[in-house]
Amino acid sequence: MNDSLPGLREMQLFVAVYETGSFTAAAEREFATQSGISHHIKQLEESLGVQLFDRQKAVEPTEAGTVFYQHCLEVLAANAQALQTLGCFDLGLTGEVRFGVTPTLAFCQLAPAYLSLMERHPNASIAVIDAPSNILIDRVRSHELDFAIIPSISHPPTDLTTSVFASTPAFLVSSITHASGFEHGEVIEFDKLAGLKLLAPDKREHAEWIGLQLDLPETGPNYQLDAVLATLDLIRESEWMAILPGLMFIHGFCAEPGERDFRLNPFPGAGLNLELLLVQSAKVKPSPLMLEAIRAIQEVTLEHLERLNTFQTGDFCR
Repeated sequence: MNDSLPGLREMQLFVAVYETGSFTAAAEREFATQSGISHHIKQLEESLGVQLFDRQKAVEPTEAGTVFYQHCLEVLAANAQALQTLGCFDLGLTGEVRFGVTPTLAFCQLAPAYLSLMERHPNASIAVIDAPSNILIDRVRSHELDFAIIPSISHPPTDLTTSVFASTPAFLVSSITHASGFEHGEVIEFDKLAGLKLLAPDKREHAEWIGLQLDLPETGPNYQLDAVLATLDLIRESEWMAILPGLMFIHGFCAEPGERDFRLNPFPGAGLNLELLLVQSAKVKPSPLMLEAIRAIQEVTLEHLERLNTFQTGDFCR
């Protein structure tokens, strides 16, 4: 008997004969000739020093053949598993990409985009942070981040490249018990906001909403998107309302009434919109992995924007 096992191909041929009980059937299954299969099995038996099949009446496995069959299955399965595991190293891109987003996208769009990136590029290193716009801009400027996606700001950095990434509709957001009497999904005219406790955008940090037709007070309470969690808690626990990006509520606008955290109301016509900006270095050429990361976020964002459009037009489940 040899000190080493036969090759994988010999094992495959043996398993085929064992499972079909026929040299002819095994040859058809393995795209070989009957004589070739018979020759391989004979050589295998001589190499192992044992008889694997009883050929007196039919091709019946011996006790040694049955034991060997079980071990062959284990070896072949281990081989297939090893190839499958190693196969992932041939997938996608390698390298590292680092990017940041503000809560506008971190709420609902980041997780599915991140999962998509990991599935497409399992050998890549992907680092993401959630931070205020000014911090993200500074980190892109210092090359700590490859890019960032932020809400439109009044004065975009001139030393970085900025472009419009997407435009999200805005909703009037209030608690589900708010006394305004608005129905969830009801289109709200701007004049109905008069006299309500509306938290106004902080113009020092963010540009005005595109299409804004409401004269908001210059003084009084303001909100910043960078403090969005505190804003949402305040809305949930009080009579304060706010105008916030719809992308933050993609999982809430169609929820069952008992599962909603907030009452959401779109605005008429084109409504209000907030542009999101892609910020990147003007001196560094984007890597293929960076472009893939941007594409993954865009795919999720565009899909969510299409769903938000159904809410604005009233075609959603209430």
